[in-house]
Amino acid sequence: MKTLIIGGGIAGSALALALHKAGLASEVAEARPDVEDSGGAFLTLAPNGVNALRTLGLGDVPAAAGGFELSGIDFRNSRGRRIGELPGEADQERYGARGVVLRRARLQAALAERARAAGVPYTFDARLERLVEHTDGVRAVFAGGRVVDADIVIGADGVWSTVRRLTWPDAPTPAYTGIVDCGGWTAMPLPDTARQQMIFGRRAFFGYSAHGGLVYWFTNVPHRREPRRGELDRLDQGRWMADIRALHDGDPDPVPAILAAAESSLGAWPIYDLRSLATWHTSRICLIGDAAHATSPSSGQGASLAVEDAAVLARCLRDRASAVAAFDDFVARRRDRAEAIVRMGRRIGDRKVTSAVGSLFRDLMLPTFLRMGAKAGQEQYRYRVDRDGPSGGTS
Repeated sequence: MKTLIIGGGIAGSALALALHKAGLASEVAEARPDVEDSGGAFLTLAPNGVNALRTLGLGDVPAAAGGFELSGIDFRNSRGRRIGELPGEADQERYGARGVVLRRARLQAALAERARAAGVPYTFDARLERLVEHTDGVRAVFAGGRVVDADIVIGADGVWSTVRRLTWPDAPTPAYTGIVDCGGWTAMPLPDTARQQMIFGRRAFFGYSAHGGLVYWFTNVPHRREPRRGELDRLDQGRWMADIRALHDGDPDPVPAILAAAESSLGAWPIYDLRSLATWHTSRICLIGDAAHATSPSSGQGASLAVEDAAVLARCLRDRASAVAAFDDFVARRRDRAEAIVRMGRRIGDRKVTSAVGSLFRDLMLPTFLRMGAKAGQEQYRYRVDRDGPSGGTS
């Protein structure tokens, strides 16, 4: 069976490696010009994501990609007072892994390089224009006239999935949340942080961690008007950073100092919400990762869910007699878990919105919310792909 994977990002490259491990052939078509052009700044692989990579024999990838371990989160209000925490010091003992912070481009490049070294063919600048599903397979037509025939097609092409749009024209489209995410890393002599630091600033939410003389930072910028596609790719960094510094003026240390040291951000990315899809697959086309269940960065689970999806789908395709049976099995195993995490990320994102009354209520209620979130987080972190049961739980 020949599998055509649309999208060479984290989900697509992880799937290519998982299929190779399962003895199944695939090829990857990526719209961008190379594996380095991934967008985004950095991400966190949760313990479950690290364990999923280990299941694929890729446990060394986070360290090889320059990642560093962090466990737990401290939350502070606009005066710098700690108003809540999610301890993570016992993560290694509980889950067999700790969370890892790493640059998105490095992780994506590492996975793609491993897949190509394993013999998986990649085609870049491959912009999908048409999909024709028929009795014997799927024909994919790309810009410029290139045609690829495959037994099945997997859409691993993100929140703005072309595969989803072509296959289900009436499916929900991503909805802008009113928030633009931006961030990067900058050299600064802050002590290494054992936990991620999250600050509910007076006007915007800010997060950072420090490791080895670099500070990895992000901010969620309120932006009422939805940016046009590509508009934020052409930022005047001097003006943009001045606006970011003004947004966080008066916030507690070290936020102003970090932004004063940062000459630019690596980019700015509107945050979108994707409502639940009626279906993830047809007889020969299936969605994975953000194409199926885009989750807010607030969940800290987007990349981890993508790797889990890849590992589970490859096993389903290996073990089931037909593609549609494999897709049914995959959805039964993954949908409830993924959509529960999407809902949680949505709730966390809603709590980042700042107002005087809302901030007072948040400061009072955050410890209660975090206690509930800690239980949900434990359920997310303890999930193991290699113990996945037929309905998506663990056995």
